[in-house]
Amino acid sequence: MAGNFITCVYNNVPGNTGVDVRIGAGFSAFIAYKQRNILFDVGADATILLKNIVVLGIDTRRLDAVVISHNHWDHVYGLPGIYALEESDPDVYVAASSRGAILEQNPRSKVVPIDEPMQIFPDVWSTGSMHVEYRNLSFSEQAIILNNDDGTYVVTGCAHPGIVSIVERVKQLFPEKPIALVAGGFHLVDATEQEIMKISAKLSKLGVKKIAPSHCTGHTAIQIFEQEWAECYVRLYLGDTYRL
Repeated sequence: MAGNFITCVYNNVPGNTGVDVRIGAGFSAFIAYKQRNILFDVGADATILLKNIVVLGIDTRRLDAVVISHNHWDHVYGLPGIYALEESDPDVYVAASSRGAILEQNPRSKVVPIDEPMQIFPDVWSTGSMHVEYRNLSFSEQAIILNNDDGTYVVTGCAHPGIVSIVERVKQLFPEKPIALVAGGFHLVDATEQEIMKISAKLSKLGVKKIAPSHCTGHTAIQIFEQEWAECYVRLYLGDTYRL
């Protein structure tokens, strides 16, 4: 595939592509943007990740970067598979608090810790590390931002800091830009319908044009978002591609 696009290569929410991709716990998106190839998160299983990449016809011979949202198994355990790819030895950008753990798991990784918001490539940014308190654990998570002519495109891993907080961070970084799309895990699997409706309204008020939730968003939230956002809802599930 040519041009700028986002393809979901690992997800526990199946798409409708008609190709033989394997569902798996976790999330990964391949991002081709302005001559750069980026893998955002790597799922839980290297074998599944590599199979899906091949089946989807994605060329990873030149993988410029891996960006890990946070150090949870279903977003990082597929990392050893990257080193099976010929001609690819990318830097791995991680939230600063994850550096030690990811290096321990993958000693050969060229880890780049990110604390504050940071430009990774021209028009490709990290939100910077956003602190999380979740199930008595403290950690940080980052999302990736594509700064395009028609607005910013945001891809999240799990959005543990809160999907609204992530979007607010993006608006702080690029106040003059509309948010064209927010995609990935929204972490609302345990949220009530009332909470989901409030979040939907906040995203709309923040000027988000389209959403593409999956992974840990939860079945109920996905149903509500699909109804609420109608033609502005994007199905970016396993195997699906969105062109920028």
